[in-house]
Amino acid sequence: MLSLPRVIGNHPETGSLISASIGRYGPYLLHDGKYARLTSTAEVFDTGMNAAVVKLAEAAAAKGQRGGGREPLAVLGVHPESAKELKVMEGKYGPYVTDGTTHATLPKSADPAAVTLEEGIALIDAKAAKGPGTKKKKAPAKKKAAAKKKA
Repeated sequence: MLSLPRVIGNHPETGSLISASIGRYGPYLLHDGKYARLTSTAEVFDTGMNAAVVKLAEAAAAKGQRGGGREPLAVLGVHPESAKELKVMEGKYGPYVTDGTTHATLPKSADPAAVTLEEGIALIDAKAAKGPGTKKKKAPAKKKAAAKKKA
């Protein structure tokens, strides 16, 4: 434990150091500010250069799967007014059409693969005209009446 963080060596492609250690959230590998999770504490001491490079590559590939790097279900074309590309994406609450800034949910009856450019433009324009959602304000807490003093 006193030898941590353990330096595994220089990465063959970048030349930066790869180190293994145990942190607040468990064992990990560190390379160029990027982290890869290890499955057990024993791996901190047993992991070699080849295994470390593979784990770091897998961690880098998995980052895109968390949300930002999703592939569109369909690319509809370019919006004539905003000149932004319209795409049909799969989301947590179902398919939606997006131009990068405005997201319009597809109706449940619509097939995501069969949406046309005209339908996408109509959905985006309707959502933009509707404007952003409003948040409801919490009612302020009621004050209790002061207790009456006994004489």
